[in-house]
Amino acid sequence: MLIAVIIINLILSLVFFFVAWRLWKLKHTINQATKSILNADRVTYNVLHATPATLAQGERGTRNLRTQYQQVELQLLRWRQILQLLSLGQAAWVRQSILKRRPRKQKLSRTL
Repeated sequence: MLIAVIIINLILSLVFFFVAWRLWKLKHTINQATKSILNADRVTYNVLHATPATLAQGERGTRNLRTQYQQVELQLLRWRQILQLLSLGQAAWVRQSILKRRPRKQKLSRTL
């Protein structure tokens, strides 16, 4: 009977030692996962911490570009108008010079 109790105690001791060893491994794995998550959180924070300022700077840059684009569009419109006026003036000048070069038809007198 004493031997049976000793064998049962040894078996229970081995089972509990195995459970304790598995729990220790699980604790080690959880600690590593915690360190990884904290490191990822730190890196993410460092990257995203400057995001609002960067976005505000980008918005300012976009606003400035839009303003400059509108000014360039206005200048382009003015140049087009100037070129159209010059083209119109050139066409009128060409017509005028063509009309001046044409010999005038002489009227035939009908005197018999």
